[in-house]
Amino acid sequence: MDTAILEQIGLSKNEIKVYFALLELDQSSATPIIKKARIPHSKVYPTLEKLIQKGLVSFVIKNNVKYFQSSNPQNLIEFIQKKEKELSTQKNEIQKIIPQIEQRRKDTKEKQESTVYEDIEGVKAAFNDILNSLKKNEEYLVFTLGEELGTKELKLFLANYHQKRIEKGIKVRLIANKKIKEMFSKHHLFKGMTIKYITLKLPTGIFIFDDKVMTIVWRGKPTAFIIKSKNNYERYKEFFEEMWKTATI
Repeated sequence: MDTAILEQIGLSKNEIKVYFALLELDQSSATPIIKKARIPHSKVYPTLEKLIQKGLVSFVIKNNVKYFQSSNPQNLIEFIQKKEKELSTQKNEIQKIIPQIEQRRKDTKEKQESTVYEDIEGVKAAFNDILNSLKKNEEYLVFTLGEELGTKELKLFLANYHQKRIEKGIKVRLIANKKIKEMFSKHHLFKGMTIKYITLKLPTGIFIFDDKVMTIVWRGKPTAFIIKSKNNYERYKEFFEEMWKTATI
């Protein structure tokens, strides 16, 4: 007989062995049960006690000796029904505390913190934060870097990064200064990217995503500064959208 279903409803392997041993023994003291079920002596009484609590075994006392017997197999249905009732009660209790859990989650998400990443490997980890924070078809916003985008090292770095971004299906909108339009169009246009240009001098190397604002400094020692703050994120996002309206293709 396949007993897997009994494990699925909550019986342990030892409980199943003892239960089936009693089905064959009818009424028995502990020693025959140990032999029939093939479980250690130390396990038989705790196992029997659990089966009694579940309504699957009962006992009588004869001459100061306990004799155990399996209950009607229909009690398995009652055992399941009891579990269903308990689960229903637990479900109702969980539903009551979900608003509190959601509030804690919200409080954690709105927690403000800052992180600094240095050198190429550090900056790579910072860019990976974008990829790990966003899902397919979500987007982030960028005020691009400036003339440093023309360096060979940065071209290679961003080409590798954008390949990963494209594979994840993440989109990006960028605003760049018109002075670098020709160079940007030649070396930094990738799939899933929308770029506009503006003549105003704006902050550069700013990446706006998932309640975070990342600032990239490439000259000298490459460094990434990430500030996680919902309020800061929303201010930068509003500023970007205003500039997006005046920028041109």
